[in-house]
Amino acid sequence: MTSGRLAVLTGKRGPFEFREFQVPDPEPGAMVLKITAAGICGSDLHIWRGDGTLGTDMVPLGHEGTGTIYKLGKGVTSDHRGTPLKEGDRVVYSGPIPCGRCTICLEGHNSRYCPARQKAVLGQFPYFRSTFADYYYVTPTQAVFKAPDHVCDETLACVNCAMGTVGMGIEVADIKVGQAVVVMGAGGLGLTAVAMAKARGAYPIIVTDRLQNRLDLAKDFGADITINAAELPTSAERVAAVKKETGGLGAHVVMELVGIPELVVEAVAMLRPMGTVMEIGSFFPGKPVNIDLSTLVGFGKRIVGSSMYNPVSLGNTVDFLARNHDRMPFDKMVSHRFKLDDINRAFQASEWDQKSSEVRRAVLIP
Repeated sequence: MTSGRLAVLTGKRGPFEFREFQVPDPEPGAMVLKITAAGICGSDLHIWRGDGTLGTDMVPLGHEGTGTIYKLGKGVTSDHRGTPLKEGDRVVYSGPIPCGRCTICLEGHNSRYCPARQKAVLGQFPYFRSTFADYYYVTPTQAVFKAPDHVCDETLACVNCAMGTVGMGIEVADIKVGQAVVVMGAGGLGLTAVAMAKARGAYPIIVTDRLQNRLDLAKDFGADITINAAELPTSAERVAAVKKETGGLGAHVVMELVGIPELVVEAVAMLRPMGTVMEIGSFFPGKPVNIDLSTLVGFGKRIVGSSMYNPVSLGNTVDFLARNHDRMPFDKMVSHRFKLDDINRAFQASEWDQKSSEVRRAVLIP
């Protein structure tokens, strides 16, 4: 029987160690993938650091990735849109594993919000529930879409988290033509946000980051204005810059994609009356922030959270990438590639907290 490796985080900042398990046969309605590329998401870095109250001991890590079908379970002949599937096909799958039976699932809400969703547990069947591994087990309740032929594996690895999460956030924020949008962070999520906001006709699109190479690429994705946070080190300076570029009013939507909780206060200050902060970056518990609620109530401002996506939204993101892959530099979103064996070096290189990193987004190749 075939066996495969699984990377396990052993504590704060690692190291990762490998465990080996037998690859199970898929149950009816399921499939087993052979991972071709797995992305190191910003949330993986938060977990690796132990941000907030996140647990780090013996955690099978990795949720972003893509692969080819290794084995199909009984009854699986097509993806969730009816496109025929066979072993060897490349697919994009939904990361959250919902129960498919609770009220939240039946109402069609975001799969991440299912209270009974399954999580990766070390040593628990079917073993391969995380992507820093050789294989990945897709359950019957996870949506699957056949991958566009012209999109490479490394870009596809970003779809089922970075891109899909932003796609859902863009839908929830309901960005419209002519609206001013601020994107905080020009990593994989931020670049996707710029591309999607541009496609919706937003203007101006303002991107903040402290790394100039990321800001330069954001321009290529459609950013109209970039603000280097290293050159404007205070929140007041950055807020003033946004107000200046929006006629003194502020932005309609600010998307916080960095994962620094304190930035939500700055994001609120950047809004015009009735504006919306779309909070995606700070998913981890244990880091509360203080905010003067009168800044919301007195001006009709909103803070809305969003995490991951529903299957329909993920399918929309796959379509968006297929349509725009050759029009925008999505092939530059991934800047670094590492072998799975080099996972510890990859995380050290990707770390951006308290220092600069040239890594926009890294992928692991088994």
